[in-house]
Amino acid sequence: MKRNHFSTIETAIEATANGKVLIIVDSEEREDEGDFFIAAEAITPNAVHFMISEGRGQLCMPLLPELATQLALEPMISSNRDKDQPRFAIPVDHRSCRSGISPHERSLTIRAMIDTKSRPEDFTRPGHVFPLLAEAGGVLSRTGHTEAAVDLCRLAGLSGAGVICEVCSRDGIGMARRPELTKIANQFDLHMITIDDLVQFRERKSSCQCNWKTSQSLQECT
Repeated sequence: MKRNHFSTIETAIEATANGKVLIIVDSEEREDEGDFFIAAEAITPNAVHFMISEGRGQLCMPLLPELATQLALEPMISSNRDKDQPRFAIPVDHRSCRSGISPHERSLTIRAMIDTKSRPEDFTRPGHVFPLLAEAGGVLSRTGHTEAAVDLCRLAGLSGAGVICEVCSRDGIGMARRPELTKIANQFDLHMITIDDLVQFRERKSSCQCNWKTSQSLQECT
């Protein structure tokens, strides 16, 4: 299906709940970049392979601060307080992995990280899955791909963890911008949204007083 316009946030929430890959685009005044995104619950080796082979960027796992605390994920740089910069934690592998780099093993690690039975000792460090620590408040606090991914997961009623991968340009030089991202979305029949639209959606729904720092789901905002 050819898509000439951005999808609605409601459509993106439904696609997220159904385990689909989407493209999230930030502001043209910010990075003006697109990331492939999928909910962590929906990750598979095939999804990892698609994202890294077609996106060609770094595969990362945006997650809620409470999950980072549960798994003792330590920030890679403790002094980084610039909100424009992503907050990377030390990458991990599940202890059952051999190399940790294959799509199968990265998928295994991601699924283990959202397993409520998992503990810090279940993971080795450093590894190949790069956690990204989201800002409390989601896109209303920081308009990054990290927060957008976590917000979409929460709005879909899932855990506060997703998987993203930057989409590089096919020219092998820079990052894919909106015209090229639109072509990629059409090629693979993917929904594409903007973070600006997600911010507006959350602002409209802010009267519900949802707080993603607790166990309350943002799903009721929809």
